[in-house]
Amino acid sequence: MFLDKFIPKKYLIKSEVCSLEAVLTDEGMVYHFTVLKNKGKKLDLVCKGTVKDKINLPKQVLKAKIPIMLVVNGKGIVIKKINLPQQEELNAQQIVDQNLPAINREDLYIQIFRQNDRTAFITLCRKEVVNCITDELRKSKHDVAEILIGTPSVIGLQPLWSSFNRIATSRHSIELSNGNIDTILNGSEQYETIDLEGMHLEKENVLGFAAGFSYLTQHRMSESPNEELERIIETHLAKNKFRFLTLTCVAIAFVISVTNVLFYTNYFDRNNKLETQLSVYQGKYDEVNKLLSDYESKKDLIEDAGVLNRNKISEYADRIGATIPQEVILGQMYFNPIKEDIESEDSLVVFETRQLIIKGNCNKSLLVNEWLNVLKMQEFVKVVSLEKFSYNKEGSVPNFEIKIITK
Repeated sequence: MFLDKFIPKKYLIKSEVCSLEAVLTDEGMVYHFTVLKNKGKKLDLVCKGTVKDKINLPKQVLKAKIPIMLVVNGKGIVIKKINLPQQEELNAQQIVDQNLPAINREDLYIQIFRQNDRTAFITLCRKEVVNCITDELRKSKHDVAEILIGTPSVIGLQPLWSSFNRIATSRHSIELSNGNIDTILNGSEQYETIDLEGMHLEKENVLGFAAGFSYLTQHRMSESPNEELERIIETHLAKNKFRFLTLTCVAIAFVISVTNVLFYTNYFDRNNKLETQLSVYQGKYDEVNKLLSDYESKKDLIEDAGVLNRNKISEYADRIGATIPQEVILGQMYFNPIKEDIESEDSLVVFETRQLIIKGNCNKSLLVNEWLNVLKMQEFVKVVSLEKFSYNKEGSVPNFEIKIITK
């Protein structure tokens, strides 16, 4: 698997293990269980015990999903010590072929326990015996991590037995020589015990302790030509890998979620501030738009009313007044006069923009024409026209009317 190299080895196993030695006797099956826990660099013996006939392990084993190291021992187990070639490395299948060529492998589980002195122990057990035990464990939903056959599984204690010459197990006495198993003898003293690393063990728990210790230290002490036994180990490792990857994904998802929450909270606060500011400016924006809309709707009306040009009225009046001849009597002057015959729905009166109406009295038409020419010359004047002229002897009555259109 591609991700295997990224998974630390310590995560391929659990920190707690339950070793179960299943001993076949003439009276039936006896089970010795030993629960070990790794606390950092300290090994702790959690509990131990013995049950008969039916597997009845402590509740915390199933509740905490503690893996099971199964050791099958007792009646029906065949153990054979062999010597391995000095120069040739043989696999499990080749060792079986050379040392047990005539056995029926289809009905047997076979394991090989190698030693440093180029010796090994071959152990055999009928499949139905082992399968009966594993089926009962799986029925109870226990996780079987590995199956070991026979007393040679005590090799798991090899790192701890340097000060021992003999070790007793539930069924055998083991003679040690130069750190290796020399002889496995049937039977053991009834009350013999062993002290390991400050822990007091009865002989019934020695093989269980060895199996559990090998699991926690990740020391593989056996090999087998049986695919079924190898598959059990691989399945357990795969479960632990999946568990580690699941926890890693959950942790990554949690970190991402927390990060998203922090970013969301930050942006949410900023967004609230912006929305508050927007609501303030939105009101002002609406007011400005309303004023602009009102202005556009009244623009023509305001311009027609001449309101925008009133600042120039006085200037135009002064300049026109400076051009009036002495003989002309100025009667009336209208800036932006009211439009006639126009109905408006608006409240304001409509005016003629950029227009001036001048009314006065002068019976000399030539003089009025000269004045028109002078007015045409004014820079603010666009068009000048004599709208009305009549002779009138009464000097106070207007007899002419001039219309001026400004630029």
